[in-house]
Amino acid sequence: MALNRTPQEDSSDAPVSSCTPVQTFYAGTSCKLLTKNSVFRRPEGSGTLVCAGDEASNSTMVWDAGSGDLLQKLPADLPVLDISPFSVNGEHFLASLTEKMLKLYKWE
Repeated sequence: MALNRTPQEDSSDAPVSSCTPVQTFYAGTSCKLLTKNSVFRRPEGSGTLVCAGDEASNSTMVWDAGSGDLLQKLPADLPVLDISPFSVNGEHFLASLTEKMLKLYKWE
């Protein structure tokens, strides 16, 4: 979302704020679980990534935040509950958690 603030002509009036969508990401047609998604900087360069679980396909979806392009769909055994990027000793990973399994993906 882009947040816009418009000052009022009369200084006694509060400014008007509004927001408009910048990018929309679609991941499946149903959402019965409250899942934790992730927005983070690309480990290998500039730009931002968005990761979310897709209940319909039991997968982790990875998008480029700037373009909105779907970059990768990582399969899982059950709906993805949590997604977290992390680094260890200079190497970058993405963790995807389901009810029964934790999958770790290494950035290359």
